[in-house]
Amino acid sequence: MNDNFLFQITTKRLVLKRPDKSINKTLFASLVGDWDIAKCLSDVPYPYTEENAEKFIKRTCPDDLRFCVFFNESLVGGIGLSFEENNELDLGYWIAKDYWGNGFVTEASMGLIEYVKDETEFKVITACYVKDNKASANVLNKLGFREVGECEEYFLSRKETVRCIDLVLNL
Repeated sequence: MNDNFLFQITTKRLVLKRPDKSINKTLFASLVGDWDIAKCLSDVPYPYTEENAEKFIKRTCPDDLRFCVFFNESLVGGIGLSFEENNELDLGYWIAKDYWGNGFVTEASMGLIEYVKDETEFKVITACYVKDNKASANVLNKLGFREVGECEEYFLSRKETVRCIDLVLNL
């Protein structure tokens, strides 16, 4: 990856900033640790603790495309792209329940996707969502992802394997 990756991405209403030690770990843990959020994230343990938040922040490296999402300077969510095989990126996100329905996931995702298109050589972004998560299905559809099949994925939060829908976006 490139050493010159942005430390933040700005959209119309949001600022995406890399997680760092200035993030309020208690707030971060309480937001992502809400069951309605954690149950839809495959790599988030439940309950989610301040210690989990601290580990997440510490293991974020300069090449990562992981960001905290801020609205009016308040932490409202997280978004990121993880590196996968075949030179692909995989999109993941969450928004605090108090901010659901405002289009923040779509807006943050569009900002991150535009950054990848403009500043990197990646050509494919993948994503998946829990089969009954209609909100994520709608977001990914708005972003132009197309369904490519189903899979089963282990979710730390649920401590079980869950049926998911796989999607792809060609840049």
